[in-house]
Amino acid sequence: MATLQGFDTEIEKTRKIVSEMRGKIDQSSVVLDTLAKSDSKLVGQDFDIENARISDVLNQQKVMEANIADLIIGLEDATNVFGAEFESMKSFSGMEKFIGIFSKQRAQRMRTERVRNMSLAGNLQELLAKSDSIVGILKEQKSVLEERYKTSEASLVQVIERRKQTIANLEETQKRIETLNPALLDIENKIAASTDTSERTELEAQRSKLATDYNQAQAREQELLAESQTLERYTSMFQTFVDSLNNQIAAQNTLINKLSIDTEQRIVLYKALEDSLKTAAQQEVAHRINTLGSQVDTAAEETMAGIGAAAQRHIGDLLELHEKNMLSTQDIQRRKKLADEAFARRFQSVLDKHNAANYVKP
Repeated sequence: MATLQGFDTEIEKTRKIVSEMRGKIDQSSVVLDTLAKSDSKLVGQDFDIENARISDVLNQQKVMEANIADLIIGLEDATNVFGAEFESMKSFSGMEKFIGIFSKQRAQRMRTERVRNMSLAGNLQELLAKSDSIVGILKEQKSVLEERYKTSEASLVQVIERRKQTIANLEETQKRIETLNPALLDIENKIAASTDTSERTELEAQRSKLATDYNQAQAREQELLAESQTLERYTSMFQTFVDSLNNQIAAQNTLINKLSIDTEQRIVLYKALEDSLKTAAQQEVAHRINTLGSQVDTAAEETMAGIGAAAQRHIGDLLELHEKNMLSTQDIQRRKKLADEAFARRFQSVLDKHNAANYVKP
């Protein structure tokens, strides 16, 4: 069996990246939630900090997904090697064939012993344990992403609505300025034309009030304009953030789907071996009908014992599905083809790189 070199290290590295990503996603979500509140203050210099954090999340997302994709490809490579070893177990070795010339029963016992000695338990358990670790990371991260996507999308909608209200207030203020400007010109003309001291005093008081309103409106216009521009920048930035969450969820689904189907394939490899050994046992004892059942069961039990208790936790449900014709090899091959195609579309660059850097060494 091929050894899976560096898997534990890579899994822990990926787990660390996911943890760091989660912290940054949480921070960005808090900022977005704050922006969604209409009374929150906008600080322009914070934009660059937040933008840098989101860029880090996007970069780490690519690294994390590439790492996990590479691990999954490595597991598939290991499965292919495992499958080749399974195939070798289905037939007799050269020595076993030679012994079979003299004693078929002894040859069968030798093959059964060879199967047990090839550490099926360790091989299958190792593959399933790695799959479990990766699936655990993916499902946990997917759950976090889905929750964050839900809340962040709602907050983004509120930010967009806040900007709409800001624009409406800005337009109203600008209309007020357009009204005040000619009013000021008109009253200044009246002051210039007036010769009555009392009238001029009254007009100057009115002009002073209009000028104050005009200055306040202009200040308000600048404030609303700055707020609108800041909200526009934040809206664009957080739209990218929310889109990235959605994209990460899609990537998690692709990875989980492929890994789940690959795991089913590994179970089917075991099932194929078990069936092969049953068939061999049937052929071996076909001439003794009265002991056929017990010897076939014994052959199956010996093989099952070789797999080990830990693997049985995964195998039990799937073997039950086999018996109900719900998990046929053809069905798995069909679904695996679809999963592989989806995986290749999203992670083609990882597949290309993996050709030159394989985790599985013969």
